Amino acid sequence: TISSSSQNAKVFMDPHGVVIVLGGTLTVALLCFPFSRLFQAMKIVAGKLLGRGEYDYADMIDVIVNAAQVYRTNPKSALEGIPDTAHPFFKEGMQMLVEYGFNADDLGNILQNSIDGKKKRDMDEVKVWHTISRFPPAFGLLGATVGMISLLQTLGEPGAQDRVGPAMATALVATFYGLTFANLVFIPISEKVHEVAAQDHVMRNLIKEGIHLIQEKRHPLLISEYLKSFLDP
Repeated sequence: TISSSSQNAKVFMDPHGVVIVLGGTLTVALLCFPFSRLFQAMKIVAGKLLGRGEYDYADMIDVIVNAAQVYRTNPKSALEGIPDTAHPFFKEGMQMLVEYGFNADDLGNILQNSIDGKKKRDMDEVKVWHTISRFPPAFGLLGATVGMISLLQTLGEPGAQDRVGPAMATALVATFYGLTFANLVFIPISEKVHEVAAQDHVMRNLIKEGIHLIQEKRHPLLISEYLKSFLDP
């Protein structure tokens, strides 16, 4: 699209616009958040974007139902049948139920506190990327402003009118990069992190209710139907 809409596509390869947008965004991000938090946010988002697909709620319900069937007859062996691919939160909850023998109130409080803590950490990550996504357009406008100032300073010189068009195009490249990085990189990352966090929150609540029903030794069919009520039809 760029090559077909411009007579000289090289104008978009101006490194000054990239430096102003990305350099300014990184500088302000470091003023807003400590480096360790930014580095952690980048590590986490890499894992979430590259290392995990959609959550398979139906598969998790099957794992919970199978664990419930075993727990009704032999509680001590309920951990043995849990697959390695099961959600870590389910493994931890079942360990507290089977090995530690927590009662319903204590186990429920621990699981809920874990869910609330994970949700807060996820929202902190979303806040980092949401904040960063606001900066590139502003720095793109800043780059365009700097370019326009430089252009206006030369209008009185001989041959200035021939340089107006190319100079304005170069000045607006920074705005182009600001909008591009914001709308094609940072905002999608922010939305993806938020979506993954929302899916994980649903999964953890589903697991919490499943463990509670397993502890009560409810019928596996009831557990299956109850947990499916968490999902879209």
